[in-house]
Amino acid sequence: MLEIFTGALMARHWEAMEKIWRFRHEQFVERFGWEDVRRADGREIDAFDTEGAIHLALFSGRLVVGYSRLLPTTTPHLLSDVYPHLMGERTWRREPTVYEWTRCVASEDNARINGLQASHLLMTGVMEFCLTAGIEALIVETHPKLVNLLLTTGWDVTVLNQPSVLGEKLVVPIEARPSKSGLMQHHRLYSMEGSTLVLSTEMTNPLDGSAFLNRLSFLAPGEARAVARQPERLDKIFH
Repeated sequence: MLEIFTGALMARHWEAMEKIWRFRHEQFVERFGWEDVRRADGREIDAFDTEGAIHLALFSGRLVVGYSRLLPTTTPHLLSDVYPHLMGERTWRREPTVYEWTRCVASEDNARINGLQASHLLMTGVMEFCLTAGIEALIVETHPKLVNLLLTTGWDVTVLNQPSVLGEKLVVPIEARPSKSGLMQHHRLYSMEGSTLVLSTEMTNPLDGSAFLNRLSFLAPGEARAVARQPERLDKIFH
């Protein structure tokens, strides 16, 4: 399912990270034509892949079929160092519990895992991870169409500035906030049960360095839909 790798532990997971770099190159360079990040070695890596970066990779067997990256806003990130003009004179939250959401993509064939589309698992997994790790909000520079998708799938969205033209596409900066009810909305929409995350025993909370004390755990297979119908039971999921 969705595995999490922090930049600080990349050396321990070099095999998985190699797959991630190559998947990113296949998607963003070969598929979407981002020539500025093309590399001769077929690995898409940029200046923001630092120790603070969080890599969320969706695996189907040994293949990467989906990916997202989260960057701390307390250090240089894309909006601060590459696209600050999108904000004009406006500011955005730069706090330890606010991350920037970048490089989100599912494989072109939108592979299915246990009958569920990779894109659905990826988007659900990002929200679940944020709730698990205590991330309060994500800053995203995206197309207005994705803003509508986030709204319909349970994210609490605030538009930070008017859309701008970037290349030939409209881009709008937003803040997207996860919630327990939003996660249940994902489960209802995608007929999903159980957790999407695989957390290794060595994985720690990127916010405070401790173990995941807020690990999301569904009560049992089949409980997700029942809980979705009874919001008052949501607090019982978290411990």
